[in-house]
Amino acid sequence: MSAIDFKEALALSKESLDIIILHSQKGGPGKTTLSCNIAHELAKRGNKTILIDLDIAQPTIQHIFHIPDNKVNATINDVLLGKKQVSEDVVIETDNPNLYLIVAKENVEYGEGLLSLLEGIQQFSFFALHEMTKFLLRLGFRYIVYDCAPGYRMESVNAAAIADARIFVMRPSTFSFAGAKQMLSSIYKKLAISSLNFFVFNQLPPELKDESQKLLESWKNEIIEMYKPDKIDFLDFLPLSSAIMELGIKGEYIFPEDEPLYKKLTQLVDVVTTNISKMKEKK
Repeated sequence: MSAIDFKEALALSKESLDIIILHSQKGGPGKTTLSCNIAHELAKRGNKTILIDLDIAQPTIQHIFHIPDNKVNATINDVLLGKKQVSEDVVIETDNPNLYLIVAKENVEYGEGLLSLLEGIQQFSFFALHEMTKFLLRLGFRYIVYDCAPGYRMESVNAAAIADARIFVMRPSTFSFAGAKQMLSSIYKKLAISSLNFFVFNQLPPELKDESQKLLESWKNEIIEMYKPDKIDFLDFLPLSSAIMELGIKGEYIFPEDEPLYKKLTQLVDVVTTNISKMKEKK
């Protein structure tokens, strides 16, 4: 990454840095695809944005953005384990001049090696994420988007603790709904910090029957009621798109502007960013 002038960095460091995380109780609800598209949209709007892959066990962001191995000097693994201080070596440029990445290591050793890696990351991740935030602020980033590992992994919970906005992604299924309720009540409600909470149902089948739509509405209302006295906002019911699925076969995951799902994505980004700004104005 090109060097930043000291005076410019000092001026940029006075700007706000907003942290958005996407999380889920289990894998499979399309959380990573949404993370990539939200980060891409923020950058497209002229915001210096960095997307960070926290899904150490199943990292995919490097593949989604077609980053060759020879462009990866260091990964989030090195930072979270304390093996490497966060620096420009970890930050990767993309074709979008406002969008940068920090990827996770893909050739982790399975078995005991993987378990020890994950345990080490849990022990050091809170400090590492705080240091990373300060470093990225100095570099003038406007947004950090974390694609968190699903479930109760400590690095994901730590990212949730420092986030300005948390977006919980779930599929329209009884299993996903039950798991989401458990996680929201056992983890998110206990993070006693001033942050925004959102949730979204993703990958809805087309042409839902009325009874299915009513059931989803009841689930939405149940989560909102369950979260009280704290607040959680519902973002949208996002449909499953055959056009997006077909693009994925070709290795393309960013929503085209003529795709109806892209319009919903822009509205989602509008709601989240506007509410973060309002929250910070009140502080």
